[in-house]
Amino acid sequence: MALVTLLEIEREVRLLSAGERELLLAWINGQLETDSRVSEPPMGYGAAAPERRLFTFEEYLAMERSGPLRHEYVAGEIFAMGEPRQAHAIIAMNLAAALHAHLSGRPCRTYAGDRRLHFKRRGADIAYYPDVWVGCGETRNAKGELDDEPRLVIEVLSPSTERIDRREKAINYREIASLQEIVLVAQKPASIILYRRADRWSPIALDSAEDLLELASVGFALSVGRIYTGVP
Repeated sequence: MALVTLLEIEREVRLLSAGERELLLAWINGQLETDSRVSEPPMGYGAAAPERRLFTFEEYLAMERSGPLRHEYVAGEIFAMGEPRQAHAIIAMNLAAALHAHLSGRPCRTYAGDRRLHFKRRGADIAYYPDVWVGCGETRNAKGELDDEPRLVIEVLSPSTERIDRREKAINYREIASLQEIVLVAQKPASIILYRRADRWSPIALDSAEDLLELASVGFALSVGRIYTGVP
């Protein structure tokens, strides 16, 4: 049987729709990450903190308290977060506003990029600022403080962070025991990938304005068209 050439594969991939290419990419990433880790060292995004390679989590928290800039923390490395662009901010706000209105009066809270999500993966501390996330119920941490139990995480993809969001973050978030769904939202072209724990994190692609993003974790659905309302 003749082997398929790379040129033939490329030609067939170009014939796929945007949603089909998203599913193919997610499948390829899954094949490369059979041990639930990224297959290469995570890329740095933003500017890593200078002079020291690794920081303790306590040092990271002290840095967060000392200035206005936000940083994310991954197993000892600290990364500065850039300011989101207009389209990014609009998409995140559309999602956060719709979820906040839907969950009003329920024991769940919607956060829009301003609350840190801290968890552990393989014993290492990780702290991200998801663009939108929903926490339901509360647990008391070791310091006696109340923490929300994350149920849904949404990341709006940017050119500078897309690879991190699709690979590192999408894999790491799965370590949060209470998390039920992860959503990745592209800016251009309009395209959304939904992952559900109940479906063993198999990707579901949405790329039509009429498609519904059905969030079983919070009992809510929103059309793709509404998510992109107001985006230039």
